[in-house]
Amino acid sequence: MASVDEKDEAGVIEILYYLSGLAERYANEGLESDTKRLIEYIKEIGIASAFAGQETVVTDTILLFSPVAKVACRRGMENALVSIALALGEIGKAAAVQRMEVPAKTAASCLGEMGNTAALTKTRKEIIAVIFALGEIGKSVTKQSLGEVANSTVTLLGETGKVAASQRFEDATLNVELLLQEIGTGAIEKNLKETADISARLLGDIGRAADRQGLERALLQAVYSLETIKFDAEDRYLMSASIIAGVALMRFESLDIDKLEEKLNENIRRKRKFTV
Repeated sequence: MASVDEKDEAGVIEILYYLSGLAERYANEGLESDTKRLIEYIKEIGIASAFAGQETVVTDTILLFSPVAKVACRRGMENALVSIALALGEIGKAAAVQRMEVPAKTAASCLGEMGNTAALTKTRKEIIAVIFALGEIGKSVTKQSLGEVANSTVTLLGETGKVAASQRFEDATLNVELLLQEIGTGAIEKNLKETADISARLLGDIGRAADRQGLERALLQAVYSLETIKFDAEDRYLMSASIIAGVALMRFESLDIDKLEEKLNENIRRKRKFTV
């Protein structure tokens, strides 16, 4: 970390390339624990560089995870991929706190690619890690009112949620819905109209995907989240988000929400009784 403290960007980048190459080699040799240790070290350098104001170094750090991730994916190293996703989330969040738009957006984009790959290989742990990391970046860029980055991050998060629903990963789908609700309401508070609109639109899309796949808890959560955004948007006079949420809710009007709630509650009671 001495080079970071001394603001020696060229020295930090040289170290990062060395560590990334070593991590790629370890991954190729199937040494997952060693690969994860190097991922952690690279992450710490990326975060420190963000707080030191070294934007170029932060962006390079994020991009250097990509070749390691490709090898880890080819070798079936799910735990290493989870570590990379979480590292990207932490670095992206740190970049957002420092209002560094390019690295924050780059981290989200890399996570979006990882989410697509995880969907194809049906690696549940990686998808959940990607969702969590995108959520961390999304919340942070929204809090900092970085509208353009918030829009792209929310879009990637929502698309990952639709993929999770199509794969019938209900817990992952629920996580996306809750994050979209949190980011959407945060965007309303910050008057980020487009981010709020995108959040509402994607919640409607995920709700329909959940309905098609028979994911009842995720369907119910989509309705709850849309109602929350609709109410908050009306309260802050953001009529576009309110209308989008309202139109999405209209598509679920044929549902008997009370009956669905009772059915899910009964299932929970049965599971509790069985485990006791």
